[in-house]
Amino acid sequence: MKYLSLLIIFIAFVFETNSQTNLMNTEPWAYWLQDINIQTIVNDSSFEIIVFDYSADGVDSQKWTPAQIDSVKNSGKMAISYISIGEAEDYRYYWQSSWSSSPPSWLGGENPDWPGNYKVRFWDPYWQAIVFDYLDTILLQGFDGIYMDLIDAYYYWSVENPEQIYADSLMCQFVVNIRSYCDSVRGDNSFVVIPQNGSDVMDQINVSPALKTSYFNAINGIGVEDVFFSGPLDENNPHNPDMYRIGILQQYLQQNKQVYAIDYLTDPAKISQFLADCATYNYVPYVCTRALDNLCGGIVTNIADLDSELTGIVISPNPSSNEVNLLFSNSLPDLLYKIHVFDTLGQSYKVTQGQKSKNAISVNISALPNGVYFINISSDKANVVKKIVVSR
Repeated sequence: MKYLSLLIIFIAFVFETNSQTNLMNTEPWAYWLQDINIQTIVNDSSFEIIVFDYSADGVDSQKWTPAQIDSVKNSGKMAISYISIGEAEDYRYYWQSSWSSSPPSWLGGENPDWPGNYKVRFWDPYWQAIVFDYLDTILLQGFDGIYMDLIDAYYYWSVENPEQIYADSLMCQFVVNIRSYCDSVRGDNSFVVIPQNGSDVMDQINVSPALKTSYFNAINGIGVEDVFFSGPLDENNPHNPDMYRIGILQQYLQQNKQVYAIDYLTDPAKISQFLADCATYNYVPYVCTRALDNLCGGIVTNIADLDSELTGIVISPNPSSNEVNLLFSNSLPDLLYKIHVFDTLGQSYKVTQGQKSKNAISVNISALPNGVYFINISSDKANVVKKIVVSR
């Protein structure tokens, strides 16, 4: 492949810099992978960073245009493209139909939890060349950065299916090489690189101190799933904080790398606990259902029962000092809407609901101290929570 020679050049490159984009003061974030609508992203003001797929439905013919990516950025958001570097996906442009019956040497078995996703020997030059080609598309689209999934593939190949004992260091080097390539194409180091999961890869036995430093220098933050609520369910697993990973993530914070945490919850009590946990450890929280087929805009509950009138809610102005307006994308039916506000620790606050019009509800927040809050809007069938900032 055309990037194979470039990849070999970068294998020996060690990236060292402290002047890249600092995300420690950026929040909140959102994560949307299926049924994406660009205009919905543009219209929602409840987040500053949005991770979404490079294409409307995952295929190259439906990839976003540079103008569409610019519209997201011009709305005041950082546009981050999802990309899997630890598994191949059979709906992507690079997939060849012959691989199902005659897989290349670098392609492993199908992931039983995600049909259509296949393990890859990620250290193989041919797979890495595919990733670099994929990165070219993302860079040309104008994304601000990438969100790299399946960093924990190193664990599969070194422990679960022990084939490559150096999978830990090879994954770290792969991430460093990706940073190097993106910076070389962009001509600076402003491109954002965020790995997802595999947070302990840089702490493994084969990762030298120098490579660990290079790994931290190559990334801007880390995304983590199911840190506080883990179990066999898609949503609403029991509260079970992973203290091992929490300890590992402390190293990222000490290196000024933001932690973006997502747990898959719809239970309001569990959501409040999750927010409290994230506030305790200084993580940026996001809550949705595991399918990630809805822009939760912070937090959405009871998604299966969501009525159309409770989708696409925009808070304006946000931040605000005395009053916010809940702007609805559709006309409001004659239902009773309850407004509830709580802070990041789950403490409730009283607010005054004002006038209800055809597409809006006003809420008086003048009694709230400055800070970050979550406003819960509920009808008899649905419950949506949005983030608001009170600033005077």
